[in-house]
Amino acid sequence: MKTVRISRAVRAMNILLFIIALAFKGVVDGLVIQNDPNGPLNLAKYIVLIICILVYSYEIHLGYRASGRSIFVNEFQTLMIMMAGIVLISTVRSVIASEFTIETVKEYAYWIIPILFSFCALNIFSLQDLQICAKAAIVILGVSYVLQIGISTFSLHNIIDTITHMTLSGGDNSSSKSIFESNSFPDSFMSLFFFFSYFKKKNYRWLWISFLLVTLANKRLMIVFSIITLIVIFLPKLNLKQPRILLQHLWLVMATLFLAMPFLVMYSMKVDVEFQILLKTGINMPNFWMGRDVMVNHIVQSSFQSFGLGSTFPFQGSLLEVEGVKIYLEIGMVGLVLVVFSYWRIVRKNYFCMLIMTYNFININTSTSISTGTFSWIFYLILIGVCLYYKQNYSPVYNSSATP
Repeated sequence: MKTVRISRAVRAMNILLFIIALAFKGVVDGLVIQNDPNGPLNLAKYIVLIICILVYSYEIHLGYRASGRSIFVNEFQTLMIMMAGIVLISTVRSVIASEFTIETVKEYAYWIIPILFSFCALNIFSLQDLQICAKAAIVILGVSYVLQIGISTFSLHNIIDTITHMTLSGGDNSSSKSIFESNSFPDSFMSLFFFFSYFKKKNYRWLWISFLLVTLANKRLMIVFSIITLIVIFLPKLNLKQPRILLQHLWLVMATLFLAMPFLVMYSMKVDVEFQILLKTGINMPNFWMGRDVMVNHIVQSSFQSFGLGSTFPFQGSLLEVEGVKIYLEIGMVGLVLVVFSYWRIVRKNYFCMLIMTYNFININTSTSISTGTFSWIFYLILIGVCLYYKQNYSPVYNSSATP
């Protein structure tokens, strides 16, 4: 199909649609979801994203391409095959157990929306458009975060006091808590921090704003990886954006390591193992897990029978907050292999993509990510696409994975 350049009017409409979706995310998560987390308004942001996908898909069907050529095609196909496998496994398990939950359909949406949206965005948005959307996201989500916490809380004294007394220790104690802590926006802030770390040239202000937001949100893993990323991007010898030769199958090594991680996590959560770790190292694992070990042990030691993706939710009445374990319990070993190897396969031989995926899979095995981070995964997948298909000067680079 002959490609068509996008007009200014269509480009403006596309950006506006994305900004509207971001506005729904900010308003719903910042002001609504606290009072009615399972209400219909919580689905509004996903409905807007689906509308965006339908519009963008139609433009792609008409032949619109921002770069003049289709990109991220192989990666998109890999992730869609993964989704087909998840649906198949879930359907089989649901039939066998003779049970079904609407949570399964919701989780399908949470997983597939970032895949579809990122593919569309990479093909119809220019890099300039993507940066405009990322800056809009920082402003909209940042303002929503401030309104959620309370404007009066954001005094210079409180900010300095929070940063100077910050600790990476866990547990339900004052030293590990922050008046700025939020569960609604940190994932999005982290994805935008990675985005501006890659696009740091002429975007230093946005890089440091996103870093401040990540720091204030007070999520331990995010703070650690944001500091690592800053070291990486400002030390030339460690700059992961520079093209280097990697072992052809290093992604396989990383995928194998993270395939084993859910089992190591479950083992470390056993009461007797936690006690031995405390005796030998002084590390209080229950404090580290902050109640997640109780969730996992409750399901593992029970008579839980999976009936597909999302089936742990109705069993315990809440989200299982260790997603790697959740994936294994819900769709089994085959499903876990499919998820881990599919996501790691798309990073190929790119260092920066590996840094992004390493963070995300540690997060998946200590908290939740994919099922609760639709907007953050949109930016993660977009950034991976940019890393793979654009040169250092951000001009398109076409390779065997790009399709006319």
